[in-house]
Amino acid sequence: MIRIDAALTRRVTGARLTAAAAVLGGTLALAGLGAFGDLPGAPIDGDVGPGIMTVELSQAVSTR
Repeated sequence: MIRIDAALTRRVTGARLTAAAAVLGGTLALAGLGAFGDLPGAPIDGDVGPGIMTVELSQAVSTR
């Protein structure tokens, strides 16, 4: 029973590390898109890349 618990613990730990690495990689990728969205010649507000739109937080998202 102890060996089964140890194997399960290793699998759970491996899954957690994989999930954490995926989240960190996605965060860094999105941060990179934001950092390179302000290159000279690019619009200040608007498309950063295909399918990505920047919006100022002070702007209204929708009108009612």
